[in-house]
Formats: sequence, structure tokens, C-alpha cells
Amino acid sequence: MVAESIKKHEEGLDLRKKVLIIEDEKIDVLSIGRVINQEFPGVFVEVLTNGEQALDWLHRFQTGENVVSLVLMDLNVPRMHGLTLLTEFKRHEILKDIPIVVLSGNEDPEAIRLAYGAGASAYVLKRATAPETTAALSTTLNFWLNVNQVSIPIRVAEA
Repeated sequence: MVAESIKKHEEGLDLRKKVLIIEDEKIDVLSIGRVINQEFPGVFVEVLTNGEQALDWLHRFQTGENVVSLVLMDLNVPRMHGLTLLTEFKRHEILKDIPIVVLSGNEDPEAIRLAYGAGASAYVLKRATAPETTAALSTTLNFWLNVNQVSIPIRVAEA
């Protein structure tokens, strides 16, 4: 009976993988988008450019929408510090187990420690050159989209 319920749930959802990008720098969004389009063409991408947008998105999220497979976020986005936003994502009942990869140019060990303490699944440094950035993004996306297994949130039927 549980298997039937899960199958019906899955049939009602678009199970294409979805990456949510929270980044305000257009060049970084373009770089990430280029890697996803070239190497993961079936992946749907949604971009939010500031913390308020991301928090609004989080509060409006419903399980009937495309399931988020991965969140890529910069900690330095306008209108809300990334650590606060990261904590809010991890408090969300449905999305708390979705992996969040921090993309940052900050190599400070304390910043990295704080990101992991707030719930980051990984911390990837933005590289100085385009080829280095592409390689880091490709490796990161391959792991989180192909190798790692993500639990799909299931809406519990109301009694």
C-alpha cells in the first residue's frame, strides 16, 4: 500500500531534477547555468538574486512543485546574510534535507566553519579562472546530481 501511495505521488510530480541557485552576480549565474546546460541538460534551474527573494520562495514552497535536488548559494547576497538564509532552509520541514552547497570566494576557515555549522552540505570556493570554476562546478554538480542520492519529500495525506 505504501509503494502504491509513493507511485501515485511520483506520478503527480515532475521528477526532473531541479537546482535552485541563489546568487546575485550575473557572471556567476551564467557560469553555473552554462555548466548545467552543457553537462546536465535535463536539469531545471531556478535563479533567485537576493535573500528576500529566497526567503519568500522558501515560505511559498509547496511539495506539488518541482522537487529541488540541490541548492547552490552564495553567502554574500543582498538583503539577507547567507548564513541566516541557510539556517532558514534547514528549519523548513520539507526542504531541510535538501543539500545546500555554498559557493564562495571567501577562504577564511572561520567562514567555512560557520557555513557548515549553519547546515551547509558542502563549501566550494569560487576559483580565480574560468576553467578552474567550470571544473569545480562540474565536479560538484556531478556528485550532487548523479552520485549522491537525495530523498524526495513526500506529502503526508491528511486524515
